[in-house]
Amino acid sequence: MQKSKSEIVGEMKNSFDLLCQVGEAVPDNAFNISKENKWTTAENLEHLARATKMTTMAFTLPKFLHVLLYGKPGRTSHGYSKLVDNYEKKLEAGAHATGVYVPKKTDYTKPELLDKLKANGNKLTNALSANWSDEQLDHYQVSHPILGLLTVRELAYFTIYHNGHHLETIRKYYL
Repeated sequence: MQKSKSEIVGEMKNSFDLLCQVGEAVPDNAFNISKENKWTTAENLEHLARATKMTTMAFTLPKFLHVLLYGKPGRTSHGYSKLVDNYEKKLEAGAHATGVYVPKKTDYTKPELLDKLKANGNKLTNALSANWSDEQLDHYQVSHPILGLLTVRELAYFTIYHNGHHLETIRKYYL
């Protein structure tokens, strides 16, 4: 069963709010410290800010460019669980962030990074709300660096899952 656009927007907003709350809860002296060779809290949040900025571009791109660049989907959108399963299989097979999605190895200030993530999250949810009907989410597609072609609905699902994935990493290692 597909989530409605309003459900997706609500879950997406909630995922960004939770990330900011948890990021704020990490002690300042641990914000840029790595444990068990994992990305620091700051690096996780910077990665998400970068990914969110790129995702927002997909949600603001004129629809005719989606068709021109990526064609029309030849299938119906996968549900949330199927998308998550596909992504986790890719991770198990060794997929990882590359290029613009990899955070820089520098010290980040918590307020600046949380403000950036919050602003990027707001831009994304606003773009989804303003630019897309529920039906259109299934009729256009974009390219994802790990999952390949996704419908716009699937990209929205991915964003929710991806935020939660990194939220759990932060909770597990840094709180």
